[in-house]
Amino acid sequence: MTDRLRVIQWATGNVGSQALAAVHDHPDLELVGARVYNEAKVGRDIGEVCGIGRIGVTATADPDEIIAIDADCVLYMAEGEWNPPEALDDICRLLASGKNVVSTAVTAWIYPKSAGEDVVERLEAACAEGQSSFHATGIQPGWAAEVLPLTMSGLFRRIDSLLVQELMDYTTYNVPFVMFDVMGFGKPPEEKVLMDDAAIGAVPFKAPLMLLAEGLGATIDDYIWERQVAVTDQPIEIKAGRIEAGTVSAQRFSLTAVIEGRRALTVEHITRVGTDQAPEWPNGRGWKVTVEGLPSMVLESRIAIHDEDDTEQGCLGTAMHAVHAIAPVCAAAPGVRTFLDLPTIVGRGVLSQGPRR
Repeated sequence: MTDRLRVIQWATGNVGSQALAAVHDHPDLELVGARVYNEAKVGRDIGEVCGIGRIGVTATADPDEIIAIDADCVLYMAEGEWNPPEALDDICRLLASGKNVVSTAVTAWIYPKSAGEDVVERLEAACAEGQSSFHATGIQPGWAAEVLPLTMSGLFRRIDSLLVQELMDYTTYNVPFVMFDVMGFGKPPEEKVLMDDAAIGAVPFKAPLMLLAEGLGATIDDYIWERQVAVTDQPIEIKAGRIEAGTVSAQRFSLTAVIEGRRALTVEHITRVGTDQAPEWPNGRGWKVTVEGLPSMVLESRIAIHDEDDTEQGCLGTAMHAVHAIAPVCAAAPGVRTFLDLPTIVGRGVLSQGPRR
């Protein structure tokens, strides 16, 4: 590649700041703009904001300024889960302006049909107007529940059941609203929280199940949502706050796709605050794919193997899966492009250890 792809970073939170640093360091990419939401970041060199030193790109909170920038791709990493309509408006505007978009903002858009035909129609219309492409990604969902099973599937004559599990310790995850109000950590076990409602909790998992079913040539008949919790017998201090004795300290929740009358595909998260919580449940740091069939197989992918921060490493992986998708998305035909449409996302340049600039 002789000309570097011009990239805009939209949002610089836990994932976005990692992506920005990686784009700046990548020999085939050039960072040309940055959209921020925190007024304290506006007008500052975005490299200084993200801790990598001055890079000559000034942060802006004005979407019109971003639209005006000549760029090949936008890494859209706003917190879209809490306001999907606004995120969709942003992304469609970017696409219509001729910019390709790679997003981690709304997990349902990894397979946009899971969010409804109206979402697909808006994205496709914007892509057609701008002759651009849209791709949503992540690490789980976005890699473990999609890329790993699809890659494995070529080894099987028959799959009776496929289970993808995320095993994580959220002790250092410092987002109180998600931890306490959404997931229900620190709540009495009988108290109903957002994750109890399948219409909310199951939404991110429907996308990978639908994508897998299409990729494997199957039709989903029904879905089953399940959530279990465990409580702590003593107080626990975590980054997001305090969890009192007798309240939720671990949980497992899953969505299962029923195919031909059986529980065929399941995505499950087992999340705790401390490895000693719910010790009878599967433990680990990463993702596990278990296939019963012909042959049967287990594939385990561990993260933070040198005792790094689980959540920080997960955010880094999420960011890099998006960064490495930039080139294939820019090369793709206009339209919505899922993992079923793109070539394998590979880490081009990751073996180079020398200075990039």
